[in-house]
Amino acid sequence: MSKIKFDKKFLVMAGVCLTIAGAVGGFAIKHRANTKASDGSFRIHGMNVSIKQCEGKSQEIMEEDVDETISEEVMALEEKGHTYEIGDNIETEHISFVPMMKEIDDEAAYNAFGGITSKSGKNYVIVVKSENELTKDDLSVVADAVKEQIK
Repeated sequence: MSKIKFDKKFLVMAGVCLTIAGAVGGFAIKHRANTKASDGSFRIHGMNVSIKQCEGKSQEIMEEDVDETISEEVMALEEKGHTYEIGDNIETEHISFVPMMKEIDDEAAYNAFGGITSKSGKNYVIVVKSENELTKDDLSVVADAVKEQIK
């Protein structure tokens, strides 16, 4: 049986390569862990809907996540000098949405933000985007579709 002999330079280089691979691999694994199967987006009746699972399971954390999502949108609009208007909540059977109308390059666009809890107790933030004004009926269709996806 022969012995394998490594010099110090080889061991240092192998350690550096493994560290880099671990960091990159760890990032990929971490990224995949944050992308849950029920996270995602879909299109329904001309509306783009995105679903993102919240980190916590409490109602307060979900509400904070919805507020944070709205705040991020507001900051992005303000940075670009776009105008926006946040309307009164639109209540559906499953989700209460906060509507937003924004004006970009003299074109109106509409968003709605909401949160929902699945039967298993997981919380989700819902963002709806449309070129047309979002009505209660539109958001009810979205809420029903989201409820089916997050069972």
